[in-house]
Amino acid sequence: MEFISKVTSYIKTHNLCPHGAKLIVGVSGGADSIALLHFLHHTGYQCLVAHCNFHLREKDADDDEAFVKTIANQWHLPFFSIGFDTNAVATAKGISIEMAARELRYDWFTSLMEEQQAEAIAVAHHLDDSIETFFINLSRGTGLRGLLGIQPRQGNIIRPFLSVTRTEIDNYLSVNSLIHRTDHSNFNQLIIRNRIRHSLIPVFESFNPSFRQIMEENFTRLGELNNVTNGLIDAFREMAVVTHNGYWSIAIDQLKQQQPNIHFYLFELLNPYHFNDATVNNILANLDGESGRQFFSATHRVIKDRNQLLVVPLMPVDETKYIVPVGTSSTEIPIKLTLSDPLDANGFAIEKQKEVACIDFDKLSFPLTIRHPKEGDFFYPFGHQGKKKLSDFFIDQKWNLLEKENCWLLISDKQIVWIIGHRLDDRFKVDANTKKILKISFFGTLV
Repeated sequence: MEFISKVTSYIKTHNLCPHGAKLIVGVSGGADSIALLHFLHHTGYQCLVAHCNFHLREKDADDDEAFVKTIANQWHLPFFSIGFDTNAVATAKGISIEMAARELRYDWFTSLMEEQQAEAIAVAHHLDDSIETFFINLSRGTGLRGLLGIQPRQGNIIRPFLSVTRTEIDNYLSVNSLIHRTDHSNFNQLIIRNRIRHSLIPVFESFNPSFRQIMEENFTRLGELNNVTNGLIDAFREMAVVTHNGYWSIAIDQLKQQQPNIHFYLFELLNPYHFNDATVNNILANLDGESGRQFFSATHRVIKDRNQLLVVPLMPVDETKYIVPVGTSSTEIPIKLTLSDPLDANGFAIEKQKEVACIDFDKLSFPLTIRHPKEGDFFYPFGHQGKKKLSDFFIDQKWNLLEKENCWLLISDKQIVWIIGHRLDDRFKVDANTKKILKISFFGTLV
């Protein structure tokens, strides 16, 4: 049968999985997933049926689950299912229902694959899905990567049906007398994918009946072009991008040298982190602007800092004051410190390391606290007379915004004792009158 040979050839060409491999097969009960399960099962793969009930369609969702379980039992295949409160997850994370369902589905598929020691996760996306994704990305604005359609493999997820159309799948179902469930939300014209499917693609087909095959060829050509541009981006990344602890930076002077293609390079670097075209243009317009300017995507931010752009995952601001009671010997949260018992100052040798603070114990008021800097903080730098704004200290040290945010302070009775890992406050230093010394050691990465 042409359908079987076509899909088998696609699996081999793209090296998706060895024949007979154990696979987690995502089965919703719809036409595409039932066809995929039947194909894989009857061509010799070890199929484990995995079904997600997102509880979005009330009784229909429960009926889908029961249907898939029946199919698995009839074909003597292991069946696994899970239920999610998808609405609650979407609300809690501030994301769309579709995004929440996707995250829940693939997170569970991955854990099931590891638990069952399967080779991969097979899902039923086909050529029509890939074409629809192309138009969705095109309508929203995208780089080259967004025009490639759906990829045959993404990590552990494989898509054996990407060479066949929805019509070919329907024919396969008919020839094999396979029944399936119908999700009526697929006909909701308020959903952009459905409008593209039912309204836009038929217009292109009216111009060229071979439109779907032409698009498959386009995806191949665009993929080849993407390989070339990836080489350019990788070479630029090697030259201009530095990875730090928890973030990475782009050298602005190197970026400017990419004129007139500067937008291409920055967009391709930032697009995987959900920065859109408008935000990239805004960043480029501010390359010569003041330091500290920030630009945001849904998951990351870019910080303009002197001669570099810092790319940082979005994290909630930690405004907690962490308590360190008297007698504490160590802390793990928010950072790892060890604290000695009060040591006799007589004959004590001061350690001159940034990671170690030797403090006059009797000058401290317990409990101590650990917190991030805040507006208006000042201290008396060790070895200097007079107080200094913490913000001025940061400027002197040429710290960027991220380094300032990640800095931790040790506080005694509202007074800074130690910029942890950097500078002791002169008011708490060991002097000729010191009787007891508290030695604190910091274990971590200095900003």
